[in-house]
Amino acid sequence: MYVRLRESKRRDSRGRPIRRYQAVWTEDGRRHTETFNTRELAEDKLDAVKTLLAKGQSPASLRERGAETFAVVAAHWLATRHDLKPRTLAGYREMLTPAAERNRDMRALGIDAVFGSRAVNDISRADIAEWVGKLTDAGKSASTVRHHYYVLKQVLAQAVADDRIIVNPADHVKLPTERSVSGGTPGVADDPDMYLTAAQVAALVDATPWPCSALVATAAWSGLRAAELAGLQIGDIELPPLAINPNAPAKPGALHVQRTVISADGALTYDTPKTKGSRRRVPLTSATTALLRDFIADHPRGDDPSAPLFPNVRLTAIDPPSPNGSEASSATTSSRRDPEHWRIVAQRQARTLAGLSVDHAAQRLELDWSQPLRHMTFYKSVFRPSVLRANRLAGSTDQSAPDAAPLLPPGLKFHALRHTYASLCVAAGIAPLDISRFMGHSRVTTTLAVYAHLFDSDHADSMAALEAMSTPTDTTNVVRLRRRG
Repeated sequence: MYVRLRESKRRDSRGRPIRRYQAVWTEDGRRHTETFNTRELAEDKLDAVKTLLAKGQSPASLRERGAETFAVVAAHWLATRHDLKPRTLAGYREMLTPAAERNRDMRALGIDAVFGSRAVNDISRADIAEWVGKLTDAGKSASTVRHHYYVLKQVLAQAVADDRIIVNPADHVKLPTERSVSGGTPGVADDPDMYLTAAQVAALVDATPWPCSALVATAAWSGLRAAELAGLQIGDIELPPLAINPNAPAKPGALHVQRTVISADGALTYDTPKTKGSRRRVPLTSATTALLRDFIADHPRGDDPSAPLFPNVRLTAIDPPSPNGSEASSATTSSRRDPEHWRIVAQRQARTLAGLSVDHAAQRLELDWSQPLRHMTFYKSVFRPSVLRANRLAGSTDQSAPDAAPLLPPGLKFHALRHTYASLCVAAGIAPLDISRFMGHSRVTTTLAVYAHLFDSDHADSMAALEAMSTPTDTTNVVRLRRRG
């Protein structure tokens, strides 16, 4: 083994021959070489060769196997991950989706776009660090960057295990934190638009067509995640028997979170809840219990415990009017395969549906009571139009303030109903530990971290009790005993 200096006929800017250094070694009677820009790199290569040969491994075979592209190694890695839950596997598959099928900037910044066509032995730590920086600069959240990075790292770890590369280049890469990205408190849901009042919830429910109105009400008053709501079945609803005494107060019911619904390769399937703490019993208010009792009474399969509680929904054909201006131009010139085109179409559709009455919107829905809810279809076809409809209806009834702020945040997300439930529980004085259990958090510290600002208090009662202790005790009735002489 030795390092050989090679001078090229090419010249540098000063007219000197360009020098390269070759690491030369013999393996199985054949001579192998690899060229580097510096002697140090060539010597490092020979050190690695010595280590591999001492372990009985073949450096030449390693180089050949390492020439396989990242995309091929990633596909093999996915195919062998039989230990993963379907939801997790679907998430990994989405992050490794070919660049042409990714949305917006992830077409250029996704894992496949950056590394898919590269040989795994050509990927360096500097390449990965640069990619992490570009994701962060593009405005991706710290959690999004971490998730993509960990998938990349796991694929490269498989390449190490398969003797394609010696070390994992993803090791020792610094990742962004929530604080470094947003400058805020990590994990805290402190956007005011995430929280609705009870009156706002009621307005949203009233603006949502049946049966999805029951879904929205249940979401806001139970705090379930979207996938958990879709996974509910008739048998998961615990309804207390009606009291014989009509004057007796209504008894609250409960719902049991036993499963979720995920989309795997386009098909809906049931899956286990997110964590062990996610499998839970959630008590309901009397009003929510009554709402679900009436809902199940009208449910076509209300006597079947295994029937989906909320049906799958589809929107009948609708031709939204073409918008004016640049938005119309963008929609007509964009390729129908471009996700941006469909985003514009979805916005137009939401505005068109928001202009319908609640009853008319309900007539546009096709219900399949045999299938669980597909959340994204519901979100685009029902929830977003209902948010806009609620604002339209509120504006039409309040003629005294035509320029007032909309009743609901126009960009309201469905997950905000879960945050709303947390805020309502805090306002009702429910203990953090109970809120944590109701929401399916694995630890109460998660609840306290995410909703820390909701527990703000002036501590008036505590300070009054402390102040009472500072008042001297009246001792005027105490008679001092004196010893007689």
